[in-house]
Amino acid sequence: MAELIPPKNLLVPAVLVFILFFGLMVFPPLGALIGVLSPFPLVFIYLQRGRQVGIALVALVFVVLLLLVGANQAMLFLAEYALMALVLGELIRFQLPGDRCIAISALASGFVSMVLLVALFGDQDVSVKEFFAKQVRSHFSQSMEAFESMGENKAEVEEMKAFAEKMAEVFAASYPAFLLIGSLIGAAANYALIRIAWIRLYGPGLFSGRAFSEWICPENLVWGFILSGAALFLGQGMVADAGLNVFLVMLCIYFAQGLSIIVHFLKVRKVPTFFWFVLFILIFVQPLLIGLVAGLGVFDIWADFRKLRTVEDVS
Repeated sequence: MAELIPPKNLLVPAVLVFILFFGLMVFPPLGALIGVLSPFPLVFIYLQRGRQVGIALVALVFVVLLLLVGANQAMLFLAEYALMALVLGELIRFQLPGDRCIAISALASGFVSMVLLVALFGDQDVSVKEFFAKQVRSHFSQSMEAFESMGENKAEVEEMKAFAEKMAEVFAASYPAFLLIGSLIGAAANYALIRIAWIRLYGPGLFSGRAFSEWICPENLVWGFILSGAALFLGQGMVADAGLNVFLVMLCIYFAQGLSIIVHFLKVRKVPTFFWFVLFILIFVQPLLIGLVAGLGVFDIWADFRKLRTVEDVS
């Protein structure tokens, strides 16, 4: 484990926390973004001031939330963000590779969040799956009402309602995957921000691993992708639901690998930053391009587009 680096600017995390909460007061819709980025200042202080101060800060935030918003929301914060911050900070202190830091902290946060959701809904008349199905149906019903008010053909509206009912069941069955994917995205975003801020202030000491453009996910994960796909398309009931959840998580992982391939070639070709933004906006707004990028990540196992495995074998 690396020695604790003496702080050079103790005001940085305090300023970050102030900016986040000031943004929430000025523009309330930023709440979701602030929630995702809330581990950032916690991890920064954890790395800067040490384990005891980091845990004390998390406890302080938890008590404040407990008094302001109630026990349920405070517990969700503890499971989703505080636990992620503590695990991520500890793993970075041990200088583990970035992908392991992200995966382990996301798994810990996602698992505890699922257990907490089950516990919270255990005393209610509906299960977690039924609750999510109800929420999805309510959103679809609002869209259907809008179509009916526009004078759309009744037969088409009925077909859309039937399709919406099926999709509500699919979304409800895949809530564990969406919860874990959200944890992975949150852990990755916070790790990237911490890496950038820490390297600029203190140098690369704790972050000496590969750049994202050179990242390769473990090859054995392809079996999870293949088996989950088989369970999804060939199985029924709980087998199909489990396959759906694992398949969605695998798609997310291979989409990240596809993005790393694209970033690699953008760097190699020295493409101007403006075209980076244009390309990534197109990718994230076009479902077809999302699928193509994920496919690029899958086929990289055999094609080795960046020739990184060849270099490793030679060395």
